[in-house]
Amino acid sequence: MLPDPGLFETIHTLRAMRRLKPDPVPDEIIQKILAAGTCAPSGQNLQRWAFLVVTDPAGKRFFGERYDYWMRDRFGDLLKHIDDPTPDGRLMKAAMHLSEHLHEAPLLLFCCGKRDWPFVVPRESRVGLAPPSYGSIYPCVQNILLACRGLGLGASLTTMHQMFEPEMHEFFGIPLTHGVVAVIPIGYPKGKFGPVRRAPAETKTHFNRWGQGKPGLAAPIV
Repeated sequence: MLPDPGLFETIHTLRAMRRLKPDPVPDEIIQKILAAGTCAPSGQNLQRWAFLVVTDPAGKRFFGERYDYWMRDRFGDLLKHIDDPTPDGRLMKAAMHLSEHLHEAPLLLFCCGKRDWPFVVPRESRVGLAPPSYGSIYPCVQNILLACRGLGLGASLTTMHQMFEPEMHEFFGIPLTHGVVAVIPIGYPKGKFGPVRRAPAETKTHFNRWGQGKPGLAAPIV
């Protein structure tokens, strides 16, 4: 196990690692990651998250085939530029590498949430299935990603499963009381961790009124 890189180093080097080795992840490491996830904030402490750890080759193959189909369906036009020496070209190349090799990842983690209507939806409008409780699940997902980075594991947040989620419920036996919020492929990375590339926070920050900056800082981009 690699040494703990420290909180802020972990945050600033939390890149999506899409090229993973097939080496298995020990059960105790998986449990440590999940324990970190469940330390996340939870509305009313209801803890409406649930996890499905998929290591079975048949399950990974089922998911990977459908994921790859929908990636090509949604991003077909962009695939024409996959070999372009541009940031977008490199990003698409990495994304498609994950798509094509998803079934080879040692584990897929389905992060699920119990369905619950948000307060803003009037009771008379609550028809059909409620959405999963995103507000509680995504902090849990971020904790999981941070834990993976801290333990030297590669991971990336994916949501293409939304295109075929009903098939997942049937294949994996996921009850309709829960929705799949995110799927995280996890494994030891083939590449190296490095700094994330983001616009400076001050260009996204407004003070007291929208569009108002602060002396000495870059003006927010409206």
